[in-house]
Amino acid sequence: MVIWLVGLPAVVIACLSCGNSGIIPENDMVKILSKIYITDGITFLPEKHTLFGRDTIAYYEPIIESYGYTTQEFDSSMKYYAYHTEKLDEIFDRVIMELSKMEEQASINPKNLEEDQNTPTDTSENLWPHKTFWNMAVDYGQNRSLGFDIPVKGLGDYTLSFEAQLFPDDSSVECRMNAFWFIADNVQRDYRDVAKVQLYPKDGVVHHYSFTFSCTDSQYTHLKGWLYDNANKNQNFNRHAVFNNIKVTYKPAPKSPVRNLKDKKPIKAFRKPIPVQQ
Repeated sequence: MVIWLVGLPAVVIACLSCGNSGIIPENDMVKILSKIYITDGITFLPEKHTLFGRDTIAYYEPIIESYGYTTQEFDSSMKYYAYHTEKLDEIFDRVIMELSKMEEQASINPKNLEEDQNTPTDTSENLWPHKTFWNMAVDYGQNRSLGFDIPVKGLGDYTLSFEAQLFPDDSSVECRMNAFWFIADNVQRDYRDVAKVQLYPKDGVVHHYSFTFSCTDSQYTHLKGWLYDNANKNQNFNRHAVFNNIKVTYKPAPKSPVRNLKDKKPIKAFRKPIPVQQ
C-alpha cells in the first residue's frame, strides 16, 4: 500500500481516515478515480499542490457528484477499501490500465477521445500554438489569459475546439472565450473583425466547445484571442479552471473564384463582438 500512496492525489490519501456510511461499487470507483487523475493533472505533485489553498474534497466534489454519489459516500468507500487492501490494489490496477489505454488511444488517434462531433476530420494538423492541456491554477504564469495568435494559412474555415471546466470557486469575472480575425498592416493598427464570445458556467462540469471562423477576406493575417479572458481589474485572483484538448484545424476553401477584398476600406477597429447563440 505504501507504493500506491506515494503517487496518489492528496484527496485520496486524506480520505483514508474518513467515516464509513455507503460503499461505492468497485466499477464506479474505477471511473471516479480515473477522472480524478485526469482532472488533477500535475497538481497532485507536492511542490505544486500547495498553490491551491482549498479543501481537496471540495475540489473533486463535482466529479464525484457527476457519477451520482456524495463526498460522504466517497469518503466512506475509501475507508472501506483501505481496510480491504486487496480490493483497493485491484481498483488501482484497473485505474492504471484505464489511463494507459486512454493514453495509447490518444497517441494513435486523438480523435478517439473527442466527444465533439463538430470537430472537422479532413485534416490532422493542429494549428494551436501552445500545449493542449492547461490547469490555470498552476499554469497561469505561462499565459495568464490563454492568449493565442495563429497566422492565417489561406482562405477557408478555421475551427477552434476545446474543453473548458470552471469550478465554483474560480474568482474570474465574466470569464469567457474571445476570438476574432486580426489584420496586421504596415502601420501596426489593431484591426479586429468577426469576433465571437462565449461565457463559461462555473459548475465544475466539463463543457465541449467548437467554433468555426470562415476566412473569406484576404486582408486577415491572424486568428487571435483568449480562452481565459476576464474582466478582473486585479489579476491576483483565485484561478480554478482547466482547459483540455485544445485544437485549431484548417479546411481550405474550394478552388473557385473568390472576391478579392484588398481594395476595400479598412475594417473599423474593435468591432462589437457577436455573442455566441446557445
